[in-house]
Amino acid sequence: MKPFPLDELRVEYLRETHDLSSFHCRNDDLNDFLKSDAIESQEDLISRTYLCLWHDTILGYLALVTDTIEVKLIEKDDGVADYPYPRYPSIKIARLAVEEKFEGRGIGRFLLFWATGKVYQLSNEIGCRYITLDSKQESLGFYENFGFKVIERYAGRNFPPMYLNMYPIVSQMRQEDSGRDA
Repeated sequence: MKPFPLDELRVEYLRETHDLSSFHCRNDDLNDFLKSDAIESQEDLISRTYLCLWHDTILGYLALVTDTIEVKLIEKDDGVADYPYPRYPSIKIARLAVEEKFEGRGIGRFLLFWATGKVYQLSNEIGCRYITLDSKQESLGFYENFGFKVIERYAGRNFPPMYLNMYPIVSQMRQEDSGRDA
């Protein structure tokens, strides 16, 4: 299937005025969260859900929450030397889903890149070194292709936790940003 043109996609946060009735992905829990829990979770300041839209059609969504990750679970090369605390700050992709009709057209990749950009923006304002998530077994390869690493201690879980070290990405983006300013 042909990917969507990126310039035709937009991301906006979920509002009560969005019609969610036609959204359907292959996972009932993800459908139920979006339709039954996402608004309340936002009102309770627990998560923020973002929709990927093409015109007025919902192609997918993701939910972000704050998180931490234990220092001892990070590979040594991804850590901070002499970091004095037991946990690093992170942002968690709590949910990511693509409308079943639009699978295989780059929507998941688009949302993952959008989330990385959002975390980059946040890292310019608050401390945030990692993106975390709990992956379905069948999605491990997808996330690994984008640099996420499985936390080895928990690799056998149904939803193994993964992380992405944002430091190299942020360093590269800052270099590119400063090159544009020159």
